[in-house]
Amino acid sequence: MRINHNSMALNASDHFERINKNIAKSMERLSSGYKITSPADDAAGLAISTKMSAQIRGLDRAAMNSNDGISVIQSAEGGLEEIHSILGRMRELAVQAGNDVNSEDDRDAIQEEINNLAEEIDQIVGSTAFNDQKLLNGDLTRRTLSTATEIQTTYLTEAVDPGVYELEVTASATQALYTTGFTYSDTTVTAAQEGTFTVNGFLVEIKEGMTMTEVYSELQEHLSKIGIDVMATNDGGETEAEFESGAPVIFKTREYGSNQKVEIGVENEELAALLGIADGDKEEGTDCEATLTVTDEGFSSTASLTTLGNEITIVDRNGFEMKVEVEPGAAEDGAISSEIEVLTAGPLVVQTGANSGEQLAIDIPSVSAKMLGVDNLIMYTNEYASEAVVAIDEAVKMVSSIRSKLGAYENRLNDVYDNLEVQEESITAAYSRIMDTNMAEEMTNYTQQDVLSQSAISMMQKSNERPESILQLLQ
Repeated sequence: MRINHNSMALNASDHFERINKNIAKSMERLSSGYKITSPADDAAGLAISTKMSAQIRGLDRAAMNSNDGISVIQSAEGGLEEIHSILGRMRELAVQAGNDVNSEDDRDAIQEEINNLAEEIDQIVGSTAFNDQKLLNGDLTRRTLSTATEIQTTYLTEAVDPGVYELEVTASATQALYTTGFTYSDTTVTAAQEGTFTVNGFLVEIKEGMTMTEVYSELQEHLSKIGIDVMATNDGGETEAEFESGAPVIFKTREYGSNQKVEIGVENEELAALLGIADGDKEEGTDCEATLTVTDEGFSSTASLTTLGNEITIVDRNGFEMKVEVEPGAAEDGAISSEIEVLTAGPLVVQTGANSGEQLAIDIPSVSAKMLGVDNLIMYTNEYASEAVVAIDEAVKMVSSIRSKLGAYENRLNDVYDNLEVQEESITAAYSRIMDTNMAEEMTNYTQQDVLSQSAISMMQKSNERPESILQLLQ
């Protein structure tokens, strides 16, 4: 037996140290709840779990993004719902205005409400926002760049792919006008000349005793209600003169296009002669003219265009539609060409996934009164009111189409959210299996190591007592 080196005590001490390390590791796992607390525990598992942790956090944020996108859509939908309601009221008023039992004063009241409703549409468009981003004014539709400032895109469907679209405007739209043979005099209207003056079915009473200046002032005031200007001009309207100047008097529409007209009727021949209607000259309004250029990245060979006034509408297969507005008089001095570049930028992009490229672009076109075609409705004759009903119906269809598209977006985002929740749950379960401590198993291991620790302490005590037996040899 040896007393200088107590190998049994050293062996017990080594075991005690290892047991203490195991106890410390078990306590660390039990207190943190994690099975891997350092790379040494499981290097591969730590690398895998770190990647999973990042993905889980990305999925959680993407789910929140999807809910934000749903909130944006619901905000836009609230504005569109109110616009739908306004259009319904406008249509009701247009139908009411189509009834000729209404006096001019009645139609004034109807027109006033129509105008205010159109302004309210623009007010809703300007105020509907989410996080300071306007939703209905066209800021969230695809951007376009035109090489000609006189030609601008106003509307695109989602079927219009990014690219460069070339067109040439060969003729500008014109206004309808009627040039009278009126020669100014300071005479007054006689009883024989008194009568009704009609423009596009709208009546103006010319009464006995009115001076010619009063006559034309009356015409200016009343015909402005139906969008027709009355002026004396030597050059078709660009330079106005006083009626007393002797310049020809013209009646001209404010709007452009083949749907514009100036139809004049008078009650008697003497009134027609007085106002120069008998030898007047009428010009119909015309639409602008344009041609498309077929290219690989632009318009296809099946694309076709129609024009109305200064607006060009290009349609093609699969729902392709582009509307372009031409500045009045842009092609008066010759044809004007433009390359319209459609960009991917513009729509509201919602990051709907944890990885790059997992996105949903929300495209919301402008729904201003002008874009909907209800900014210049006229209620003063049955014919104008009927045209207004048609225009409002088209506006209702457009708003319905946009609301339908927003509903599809919302459904997609709801589906995305549900899918993200399932992915997050599955990956979290896998992450838990790698990282989380099995508390029951680890507690059992801790108890085992604790008992071994106590046993090791006892054995170290016993091994230290063994050398005392040598004393008996010395006695």
